[in-house]
Parts: sequence; C-alpha cells; structure tokens
Amino acid sequence: METFQRAKKEGRIKAIGFSAHSEPMAVRMIETGLVDTCMFPINFAAWTYGGIGEAVLDAAIKNGVGVIALKAGARGRLTYKNGNAVKVPDAGTFRHIPEWKRKEMIHYPVVTSKDHPTCWYEPEDDPEELNKLILWSLNRPGVTAVLPPGDLDLLDGIASLLRGKSEVPPFDEADMQHMLDRYKDIVPIFHNRDESGTKVST
Repeated sequence: METFQRAKKEGRIKAIGFSAHSEPMAVRMIETGLVDTCMFPINFAAWTYGGIGEAVLDAAIKNGVGVIALKAGARGRLTYKNGNAVKVPDAGTFRHIPEWKRKEMIHYPVVTSKDHPTCWYEPEDDPEELNKLILWSLNRPGVTAVLPPGDLDLLDGIASLLRGKSEVPPFDEADMQHMLDRYKDIVPIFHNRDESGTKVST
C-alpha cells in the first residue's frame, strides 16, 4: 500500500482501488481511508436473499469511495446440475496457481456455465431481465458503474440500454415483485448463510 500511496502523491497514479468478494474485508479496506474505488458484487439476489452488499455501499458512501458493481448480471450460483465442472490442475502443474487456491478448488468445486463458458456463475441471459438487473444495481446509492457479465454475447442488450444517455435510467419499482419472484429459489453467488454444497463467501 505504501508503494501505491507514494505513486499517488507523486502524481504517477490518480486513484487507488481494490476488488473483493468478502464483505467484511471490503468494509475494512474502505474504512482505512486509503482507497478511492472498490469493485464489489452488487447483485440483486445476493443483496436480497444473501444479505451481501449493503454494508459495502454504506461504508463507501460514508468514506467517499466509488463502487464499481461486479456480478450485476448474475442470476445465481452454478451447480453440477446446471454447469460444467472445471478440472483442477495437479499440484505443481501451474506456477501461477498457489497451492491454497488449488485446494480451495477441490473443496469448493469451480463450475462454469454450459451456455456461457466464460462465466463461473449463472448469468441472466434473457435480455429484458438482464437489463432489469443492471438497472437495479446502477440505481443503488453509492454505485458509480457496473461491469457486464463475462460473456460478450450478453453485452449488446446492456449497451443499447445505456448508449447515448447522459444519465442512468431509473429502476422501475413496478418490476420489484417480479424480480423477487423470479430469483427467490436460486442460491445467490455470495451470501451470509450456510448452504449445503456451496461456499459461504463472507
């Protein structure tokens, strides 16, 4: 951190940011007063049914930190039933994968989407529903930007939603009950509850 602070003071960088999936760690980083931006999952199902995200946005607003919403277009967690298992490399095969990460992949298996193999979660691939998720995230107080799902095929609908607009369109509160019903039975990609066969990420 000292290196980044020095670079900022010398004018070589303009901002210091970080990315996290752990809500307690993200809040701790924000509260240090040393960062300008945070990338964190601000996702409808994780927020509504998993209890994840609100503490990060509260801390970010209080400390003047910008938030880039990750996983805004995600439906939920993949399982072996709706995804493809990723082969875990043998020990020593790849130097860039630490042993602790390899063991984590064994104990909490990584699954990728069958229809969108670059996504390790189930993205919302209905264009209208995806746009509702994106607008919901963009309209959370404290969110300054969102990242699209990790599949370029899903980007066109989002781009047309926002192209040429100087302000973010408002979220239609009339869609809330529909979204509550649509995502109530999925397992959020991040949550504060124990779920058999899934990893509690926070």
